[in-house]
Formats: sequence, structure tokens, C-alpha cells
Amino acid sequence: MIVAALLLSGCSDLQHTRTSGGETPASTQDTPSPPLGMDKSPLATTEAQNAAVLDENNVYFASGSTTVDQDGKEKLRRHAEDLKQNPKKILTLAGHTDDTGSRNYNLAIAEERLMNVSRLLLAYGAPARQIRRNRIGNIKKPPACKTAECREKMRRVELIYLP
Repeated sequence: MIVAALLLSGCSDLQHTRTSGGETPASTQDTPSPPLGMDKSPLATTEAQNAAVLDENNVYFASGSTTVDQDGKEKLRRHAEDLKQNPKKILTLAGHTDDTGSRNYNLAIAEERLMNVSRLLLAYGAPARQIRRNRIGNIKKPPACKTAECREKMRRVELIYLP
């Protein structure tokens, strides 16, 4: 406890040290804090990496659309290449929809999205034996998802690798 107090008091003195010219040395100048959520702490870095992995494993769609956009095509190219390099990997495609529309409509649009993602993976060279499809629709929707941003994240095909 005493050691921590001494370290803290020593650190605070360094920030206020002045050179003979009245300027703060470059090595001890106050630097602005990174924006909220953008700090480089191990926890924040891990959370950002996890979010990037989750995003990389999802192909998103516009409302009512079954067309894979350019960003989705690039993701699928990377996944197809990974499947070709790792013949033991099995990829399950899970089709999700938002909570608008009837159950039958959502199941049909989920199936069409799955087919389009599967076709692209095959066109990029992924072996058919490594790809499975699972229609989910809006059955597993998050509770109280009523914003456009939330619904946007629901409209996706999720790429899930089996262990």
C-alpha cells in the first residue's frame, strides 16, 4: 500500500516537472486520453478483437434483400480460402432475419439468403462437403429489438465453424 502511494506521488511529480526554459519536456507532456472505447488497454483490445471476429463471421443484408453486398463478398472469399486450406473444418451457415414480416416470409427470406451465401462460397472454391445450412428466421431474436440499428444486425447469415 505504501509502495503504491509512493509510486503514484512520484508519477504525479513527473507530469509537472518543467525545464529551465519553462516548457514541459516532451517525454512528460500530458497527452490526451484516447476517445471512450478506443483505449489500448488489454480488455478494450480483446473486446475490439472479439467484435471484429464476430463481424467477420456475419454477412449482413438490407431489409427485404437477399443480395450479398461487396463487403459480404470479400468476407466470403476469405472464408472460402480458409475452408480450402483447412479441409477438416465444417462451416454451418445460419440464416437470421429481423422481427418484421410474417414467420413464413422470414423463413423464406432466410432460406434465400442462405442459398446466395452458399452459392458464393462454392463459386469461390469452398468444398461443398464442408458447408451446412440452418434456417433460423427470427426465432432467436434479441429481446426488445426495436431500433433500426438492432434490426440491421439481425438481418444476417452467420458463419459458424464447428470444433
